[in-house]
Amino acid sequence: MTEDDDPLSPEQLSALRGRKSPPPSLEEATVARLRAMGVLRRPGFVVRPIPALLALCASFLLGLAVRPLLPARHPGDSRPLFLLLLYGDPQHRGQEHRPEYVAWARGLAARGQLTGDGELTGEADILKETAPVAGSEQPLGFFVLRASDRAEALKLSMGCPHLRYGGRVELRPFVVRPGPS
Repeated sequence: MTEDDDPLSPEQLSALRGRKSPPPSLEEATVARLRAMGVLRRPGFVVRPIPALLALCASFLLGLAVRPLLPARHPGDSRPLFLLLLYGDPQHRGQEHRPEYVAWARGLAARGQLTGDGELTGEADILKETAPVAGSEQPLGFFVLRASDRAEALKLSMGCPHLRYGGRVELRPFVVRPGPS
């Protein structure tokens, strides 16, 4: 301590001896003085090097693992596109069959027949309310297929694991239109 520092009073010293934490006024004064001296900074975001490096490595490895799932790019491919919508009860959205879906999708992607897929999550926002259909199912996911014609797309769709587990599959042709310039 220097001469200009205020020493602790006897009351403060005796209060410290029997307590596990300092009195709030003493703690506030100590923190204020340490901040004024530049020894203590306000809490903020601190990058810890080891966890940051581990997170970076994990992200890289995840990217390597996911890469085979991404569709092959075929810029000159003019075959028609088909949307394969998977319908079912959201309560039966299990993870136990996921490896089978992934294997099916990887096979399509390897042959250039899958250009995208996704799982629909959350609740739908209904923009125009109509009378509800009894027992209506919700779309749970989709695949975007590329096939030479509708017959080939139907054949590809028949291999979808969703059909084996009581789900309904809808196949729809579609065209991608360029956006406004």
